[in-house]
Order: sequence, then C-alpha cells, then structure tokens
Amino acid sequence: MIKERLVNDSLLIAPKAQTNTATTTANLDTRGAGYATIRVAFASELNTNAVGPTLVLSESDDTVVTNFTAISTRSAEDLTAAKEILYGVDLKARKRYLRLAVTTATATNDNITFSAVATLSDLEDAPTGTTSVADVAVFI
Repeated sequence: MIKERLVNDSLLIAPKAQTNTATTTANLDTRGAGYATIRVAFASELNTNAVGPTLVLSESDDTVVTNFTAISTRSAEDLTAAKEILYGVDLKARKRYLRLAVTTATATNDNITFSAVATLSDLEDAPTGTTSVADVAVFI
C-alpha cells in the first residue's frame, strides 16, 4: 500500500468569478476520514478599494442548510494580493458534513475570482485505482 494514497481530494468549488452580493456554497462529506484540509485560492482583487469576501466554515450531522453551525468565520478578507486560505480540521470531534460558504460584499466593485479544493486524509479505507481521485489522474 502506498501511504500517500490514503487521501481523497475533492474539487469543492470550481474556479469562478463571483459578482457582488453573491454566495457560493459547497458541502463536504467527511465520513471515514480523520482529517480535512480545505484550500480556498483567491486571485487578487481587481479594484484596490474593494471589500473582500466573507468565508464561513460550518458543520452538521446532515445536509439540511438550516442545521449547519458555523465553526469559523473570516470577514472582509484582504485580497490586495492573491492568497490561499487553508483550513485544517481535525474531524474526530466534528460532525459528518462540512460546508464552505464564500460571500462577496455589496459594492459593485467587490467581484472576486476563487476556487476551493478539499483533501480528506487519515482514511479508514484507501481509494482503489483512480476511482474518486480526480477527473484525470496520473501516477508516476
């Protein structure tokens, strides 16, 4: 068994441009994993006076939106330069589902470009072959 294969990556949010007053959300099923890493990559802001987005990471026992409880909130994130925000979540004391929400501010110049990738690690079962690895997988 290759120890490095004891992880499972998911594209939570495909690269996108988001306009003002919009929210994008994605759920992550963490069943069978001991740890989650969520990386949110942002391009630098287009306008120097823009207000950065708000990021909320929540948890729930199910996927009913109203049942999620915030475990981390970051408001008006500074995007003067491109950046990555990384969440490291020990899943032992967490609920089954994580939910990432990215919300842009209300001014017309508060547009952002971003994407999010999640990695589940310390898996109970290793993935077999290339199933659930990625849309295209190359192992060398």
